[in-house]
Amino acid sequence: MMREWRETIAPQYLHDQFGAYHGQWMPQMDRCWMSNDGIQVTSRLLITPWGKVEHAAISIITHDDLWLSSNGERDIPWRVKQEIKNEVFGENRLAIEVFPKQKNLVDAMDIYHLWVFPKDFELPFGIHPTRDKQAKAVRRGVPQDPTQLAENFKWAQQFIVPGEEDQNAV
Repeated sequence: MMREWRETIAPQYLHDQFGAYHGQWMPQMDRCWMSNDGIQVTSRLLITPWGKVEHAAISIITHDDLWLSSNGERDIPWRVKQEIKNEVFGENRLAIEVFPKQKNLVDAMDIYHLWVFPKDFELPFGIHPTRDKQAKAVRRGVPQDPTQLAENFKWAQQFIVPGEEDQNAV
């Protein structure tokens, strides 16, 4: 069942009127939506060399004293972020989540950032074999002695969590 979304007061308004929200990007968030299951999406529009890109920040809001968390308890799975992107910005919009260089990491709260591109924007590569542009893969060769790689695989198998069918066999 699709969430119900309602646009509400944005951080930019709260910053301008009451001095709430500090930092670089949050006071610039001029749109805000809340869902009927406690998800908040705020956004700002950026002008980039790739065109207009919507920076969206997604978080789970609760009524407890924490309001926002920073301990990972309110993680949002990839599939839910995809649903949110579709519901708020549209199914025909491409969005990316960035994993920055360590020196640029900002990880103070359980807030997840998507950059939503204009409707017809396409990356020059993709994962879908027939609908995405396909970049030429570089054949890099085997990185080291295959015997050592086999030994490493045997070592890694001890950490693999057994599947349901494996647990029934025990």
